[in-house]
Amino acid sequence: MKRKVLPYPFIAVVMTLLLFIAGCSSGEETHEYLSITNTEYVNGTDTDDGMIMRAYTYDIQMKALVKLADLPYNSQYPLTVASLANDTIYYSGAGKDKGDELFSYDIQTQTIQQLSSGLFAINSIIPDTVDHTLVMAAVKKGERPVKVIFFDKNTHEMNILNDEDSDTTTWDISFNPETSKTYAIQYSEEEQYIHMEQSNKAQTPMVPPNHSIIEIDPISMQTRKVIELDEEQILTLSARADQIMIATAKHINKHPIEYSMVNIRTGERTNIPLPIKASSELCLSKDGQGFYFLGEYVDANIKHERGIYYYNLKTQEFEEVFLQKEGFINNFMLLSNP
Repeated sequence: MKRKVLPYPFIAVVMTLLLFIAGCSSGEETHEYLSITNTEYVNGTDTDDGMIMRAYTYDIQMKALVKLADLPYNSQYPLTVASLANDTIYYSGAGKDKGDELFSYDIQTQTIQQLSSGLFAINSIIPDTVDHTLVMAAVKKGERPVKVIFFDKNTHEMNILNDEDSDTTTWDISFNPETSKTYAIQYSEEEQYIHMEQSNKAQTPMVPPNHSIIEIDPISMQTRKVIELDEEQILTLSARADQIMIATAKHINKHPIEYSMVNIRTGERTNIPLPIKASSELCLSKDGQGFYFLGEYVDANIKHERGIYYYNLKTQEFEEVFLQKEGFINNFMLLSNP
């Protein structure tokens, strides 16, 4: 599939034009796009100068790929997410001490700022949630569990969910733009350790501890358990309207991976057979007719490359969005620009 890549100096003008045209043609209040992180060698295949994090956006309506910036790759886990609403890319970078912190890159001025302190690792960043709040799945310095952290982009204050809980860890998070609720996959560190010991002793594949999905109200910080799976790992999730799409596995780091839809209100789970291999980054489309995923499309007659695809649940057709031609696709996220 052909895709158009535009250099950074023209990004502001081009994106403004694209958004204006799409807004006039669709009449919708929000405009959706994908934010993509691709790690590549600074000089193509030359490894001497190390690697960079290349931040892209993919306009869903216009089907246009745009390179926003090249950012320093010095974190434990390369992660970027572009907020077009704020003209800012948020990303993980090495702090002054050991560990990763939250940084921002201003798309217009091309300036970098360190936003957080006291973190050790960042696994997920959702930039635009309620008001001026950014949500992370991150680890504090000197601690082990991954926490859900609500970060105020104006004051840089962090509100940490269940900060005193030293056992529960968060695997992944998702934001539901229709309800403004955040959802998190969680499990017990102690139970995970027990299962690991049992697996090592028996020399058998590791059975996961129970995994739960909780709903978090961003204002009251009250939580509600949506579903709990018995000895089944929830690898990733995507919340949209009244449902959550999940990928699950019965053993740690083992196939097969199964896919399900979960009713947010009732917790009812419905398995759906899909011709894909994807263990992370599932994003339900706004109309609910399909989803974007990072992985491979399974076809007995054709070998498909790893990349980002869109799969239509009704027609069972797929569309190539961004294939892994150079470097490595680390993550992507579906976002809206008001």
